Amino acid sequence: MNYLLPYIFLFLASFWPKEVVEKKEPKLLLKEEYPQGYFIFPIDPGRQASLSGTFGDLRINHFHAGLDIRTGGREGKSVYAAADGYVSRIKVSRGGYGNALYITHPNGLVTVYGHLKEYASEIKKRLTKEQYEQQEWEVDLYFEPNELPVNKGEIVAISGNTGGSGGPHLHFEIRDAEENTLDPSMFGFSEVQDNRAPVIEYVSLRCMSKDARVNGEFGTFDFPVTLDANGNYTINRNISVWGDVGLELYTYDKSHTSPFRLGIKNIEVKANEIPTYSFNLDRLAFHNKLDMNLHTNYKRMVEENDKLHKAYFERGNTMDFYEYDQNMGVFNLRQSGKVNISVTLQDSYKNTRRLLFDVNQNQSTGGSVNKLGKYESHKVELYDSILKIITSKIAEPLILLDGNRQKPVMPAYENGSENTYLVDLRDDFFTQYVFKGKTFELPVTHSVCPERNTIKDRDFEVDFENQLYHTLFLNIRSSDDKLFMDKDDKPLGGRFKARWRVNRPEIDLEKDKVYITSGRRPTYVGGSWNGDIIEFNPKEFSTYEILRDSEKPEIRAVSLNSDKLTFKISDGLSGIKSFECYINGEWTLMEYEYKNGLAWSEKKDSKPFSGEIVFRVTDNCNNTQTFKSTL
Repeated sequence: MNYLLPYIFLFLASFWPKEVVEKKEPKLLLKEEYPQGYFIFPIDPGRQASLSGTFGDLRINHFHAGLDIRTGGREGKSVYAAADGYVSRIKVSRGGYGNALYITHPNGLVTVYGHLKEYASEIKKRLTKEQYEQQEWEVDLYFEPNELPVNKGEIVAISGNTGGSGGPHLHFEIRDAEENTLDPSMFGFSEVQDNRAPVIEYVSLRCMSKDARVNGEFGTFDFPVTLDANGNYTINRNISVWGDVGLELYTYDKSHTSPFRLGIKNIEVKANEIPTYSFNLDRLAFHNKLDMNLHTNYKRMVEENDKLHKAYFERGNTMDFYEYDQNMGVFNLRQSGKVNISVTLQDSYKNTRRLLFDVNQNQSTGGSVNKLGKYESHKVELYDSILKIITSKIAEPLILLDGNRQKPVMPAYENGSENTYLVDLRDDFFTQYVFKGKTFELPVTHSVCPERNTIKDRDFEVDFENQLYHTLFLNIRSSDDKLFMDKDDKPLGGRFKARWRVNRPEIDLEKDKVYITSGRRPTYVGGSWNGDIIEFNPKEFSTYEILRDSEKPEIRAVSLNSDKLTFKISDGLSGIKSFECYINGEWTLMEYEYKNGLAWSEKKDSKPFSGEIVFRVTDNCNNTQTFKSTL
């Protein structure tokens, strides 16, 4: 009879509803959207290139939207126009792509060149003219087709390290007419070669329902993988499972021309040969880029820098390159018997790797491994909505509290020395528990959801507006000059509003501002005062504190001559907001690189600098330092 089981399974599966949620239909791209040979490579065309980033790399808050082309660890490489066209946009900013150039081509596609050190002379001349007219260094300029035409292979810039770059390189994108970014590998650049298949370091199985177990335990469990003789990854140990279980993969691509971890293009998952989930990345939009934080395990990315691909679909994700079954790719494992899991991975160059392993559906609970440390008698972990409370062995029930309400609970499972309790806060909300006669706080104080998205307390109000993907259980409280708003391990769709009543004997409305203080050094957030309430717009969960910045920025002249002025500028706390330079009362363009703190002049014409120099720097708390000299 055993040989009939797969056929019985397939027959029953044919009666399952195909979808209970909206299916994300991937947009199919036409061949003409990827014209082969139309573009030349923008750095050293014709020579083998090395990449530090590819299309689809997992980055905090976004998928990487193009190629990061290595430039030998230095600035100054020639950047070539990939095809005929015209400069349609120049954007200069201290962050992001820094000095960026956009070229629109006759076929409607746009190439983007980021982190540039310098623009070619005609482009630079037009940029400088606009900056002097606006008296602004940071500009975002748009041009008509006849203003700045360029030819294929023309040098349009010099590579650099400006903006949010972590080192010298060229960021290169290809966008369609709707501003979606396309995978550059699809355009046939022979300079980029990759004959290595994707790599998997480990597989993670995540319990996603209160009855879920992996080897008798509730939680998240990692399994190392090995390559077999056929080049497939396998897991060389027995795995028993039950309930709703999600699969996550710590995987990335490798290339023989680069030491970096690169992006995965396609993921396809099957259970007993039946498709459960697929991910196929061809184009990216910008309007919902933060949804990438739902694609990955956000908590592990920010805490461990492990960038895992979820092999299931997370509610709230509006990206459109997924297909999934009625369980959204989560395995529903509540029958006896073995399940064969297969995962197929591909990079942008069709290099393929497979992962094959089995799980046994088994409802047994109570793993034998103790979870408490040597000096621990109890601890609590929160898995989305499910509290996992582990205690040393006690006979009486554990008592859960919420105000005056209490509820006794029995262990979900146990071993010889420990009890494990599981509480789904979606069913019943608690903020404390009693263990051996003492009351302890649970790591939750409030719950919010898209329908009820505001938290009001005596000293604070938090309004998440439309920034919640799903229900969250949060630990938010205030104390003295600190507002503890959980920790940054839960993704949000954007900035939210916070109002915080602060008990201070004196408030300086200009110098007292909000900072994140959970990192290595304070990060300025800002805010505006209304009496003793400060209102601000954070973008992440963290610890916020009121700090006072009364110190002026520092200015040090590095070089002053008739051709160029160079200063080193810095600020100790709130950070530099603005700077301006005047020579004999005339505004002079200053460029700035925040990573090394250098600010330097750019001339409007060939006239030498001469006369009184006034250079003024203001920080985010409006402390101003002024440097004066004479040439």
